[in-house]
Amino acid sequence: MVSNKTAGSRFEKEFAGILADHWFWVHLFQDNKNGQPCDVIAVKNGRAYLIDCKDCQSEIFPLSRIEENQINAMILFSMMGNVPGMFAIRFPDRQIYLLLYTKLQELQEAGFKRINESVCKTQGMPLEQWLEWSDRDAGDYRK
Repeated sequence: MVSNKTAGSRFEKEFAGILADHWFWVHLFQDNKNGQPCDVIAVKNGRAYLIDCKDCQSEIFPLSRIEENQINAMILFSMMGNVPGMFAIRFPDRQIYLLLYTKLQELQEAGFKRINESVCKTQGMPLEQWLEWSDRDAGDYRK
């Protein structure tokens, strides 16, 4: 059995590789043990994206897995004129969704303690769709 940390690290590398294959400049942060607030920074078409990867081992994603330092970094990143930070959430069926940190905050404020793939479909964007969007539109993704 693979540990959560090992599975998470594997997903971060896989996710960074997918972005690189789609012509993003990608940097994978390796210093997570010292409280690094995200996993990936990617740049394409003049837009920088701050992304934290979450690999779910079950059908639900507990919102408690989002750390305060991650949200704070994403708020600051956005305040500097960048696209809002995002979470890349992968479920056991291997589908990956991108959700803005602001959407996850809204869900928490609405009383959600956890979300499933259905919520990600309605509140976020499948990775494939986001990659298509990044190829044709250099505008803001503010779904």
